[in-house]
Amino acid sequence: MRLIFYVTLFIFGLNSLNAQKKVNLEQKLEGLHIAMEDEMAGKSLEVSKRVKLYLDDGTVIKHRQADQYFDPDKYDKLIYLNDDGDVKAFVFTKIEDAYTNTPQEHIDISKKQKAVYFNITDIDGNQYKLDDLKGKVIVMNYWFSACRPCVLEMPELNKLVEKYRGKDVVFLGLTYHVKANIKRFLQNFEFNYHLIPEAQIEIHNNHVKVYPTHIVIDQDGYIVLREEGLNYDTVDILDKTIEALLRKQQ
Repeated sequence: MRLIFYVTLFIFGLNSLNAQKKVNLEQKLEGLHIAMEDEMAGKSLEVSKRVKLYLDDGTVIKHRQADQYFDPDKYDKLIYLNDDGDVKAFVFTKIEDAYTNTPQEHIDISKKQKAVYFNITDIDGNQYKLDDLKGKVIVMNYWFSACRPCVLEMPELNKLVEKYRGKDVVFLGLTYHVKANIKRFLQNFEFNYHLIPEAQIEIHNNHVKVYPTHIVIDQDGYIVLREEGLNYDTVDILDKTIEALLRKQQ
């Protein structure tokens, strides 16, 4: 019996060693920023034991397994630096997970459900309440900075903001980041939505499990579109939905 016990304990120990640990990526990357191309000029990408390696879902990558994640045909990567410019972490996204292919041939704004009430404040101190936005189209994007698909779509989302400037459309970008981390992110990336920090309540209330998630609310406070993940036609679907809602109002 004692032998069986020790063998079981040994096997359990091996499984524990091989298990992939997950961490809160937001906490682990706090105080770091995503490297821009010019910041990496002349820097070596040799990974020391002090550099942390993660998947974008928070899975910790062991250094002995690192080689497979540096394959540019399989994984995209974000490099995180501290304020002194030292490489502190790599975050990898599997390329086939960055885009999904779920085309929607038809935008049907008649299918809708009541939006969950919100009262939120952006990083500039502007307040947004669902009731106060009645008569406007509300476009909500749920994102976080280590989400590679979220960052990839931002330039196209910025074009939407520009296209509908001056129209009755409000663009809100909700994240669990604190305000300081958002402002640090904006030093390297442009995102022209009204950015809402510490939006954990809204993330929970809208059952957001996939990033990015897009929700469009019509002028009467009803959800008419929910898009999860970065699909090849996500921005086009958002655009067509906004146009349809604005035409309906005329």
